[in-house]
Amino acid sequence: MKIGVFPGSFNPVHIGHLAVANYLAEFGGFDEIWFLISPKNPLKEAEDLMDHEFRLKLVEKAIENYPKFKTSTIEWDMPRPAYTVNTLQKLRMLFPDHSFELIIGTDNWTTIHRWKDYRLILKNFKTWVYPRLKTGKVDINHPNAKLVFGAPKIEVSSSAIREAFRQGKDMRFFMPAGIYEDVLAAGCFKKEELPDEEHRQDEIIDKLIIDN
Repeated sequence: MKIGVFPGSFNPVHIGHLAVANYLAEFGGFDEIWFLISPKNPLKEAEDLMDHEFRLKLVEKAIENYPKFKTSTIEWDMPRPAYTVNTLQKLRMLFPDHSFELIIGTDNWTTIHRWKDYRLILKNFKTWVYPRLKTGKVDINHPNAKLVFGAPKIEVSSSAIREAFRQGKDMRFFMPAGIYEDVLAAGCFKKEELPDEEHRQDEIIDKLIIDN
C-alpha cells in the first residue's frame, strides 16, 4: 500500500490537519494516511505539550469514522529526540510491503535543511509539500519533492488554540467534533488572568492565520 506519513505533535488536533490529510487521501493516490504522533519535536519547545496518550486518544476520536486514516506511535519507543529520517527508515524496515511518503507543510519545507540527514530523506522518500499561507510562494527544487496543488489552506493554529483556551475562549469549531470538550474537561490549558485582554485577543487573531 501507498502510505502517507503525516508527522506532528497534534497538540491539539484541529480541522486543518484533517482537511489536508483528507485531500491527500482522496486526490494524492494514497491508500492510507498515518498520523504520526510525535512524543517531542526536536525543533519545538515541549513545555505545553499534552500527554502523548491523551493526544493519541484525541486523534483516534477525530479520525475514527474514516477508514483511510490511521495513527502511528512508532516514535514513542525510539530514542529521543526522534528524528524523521530514523522514523521513515524504521517504518520501511517494519513494513517492507508498504511504500512510505512524507507529508509536510511549506513552513517545514523552508526549514528542512535543519532536519537531521534531510538529504537522505529527500533521496529515499517522496515528499509531498502542502501550501501554508504564512510562507507564501515556495520553490520546490528537488526532483523527489512535490508541491500539492489544490489542497485546502485552512490556517488554523494549534498554538493559537492553546492560547485561546487559556483565555477561556470557545474554540469548538476549530476542532473535530468532541475534541474541544475533551480538552476542556481535561483542563490541559487552564484559563489565565491576563493583564491586557484586548491586546492578547489581537495576538490570537494574528496567530490563527500564521502559526501551526
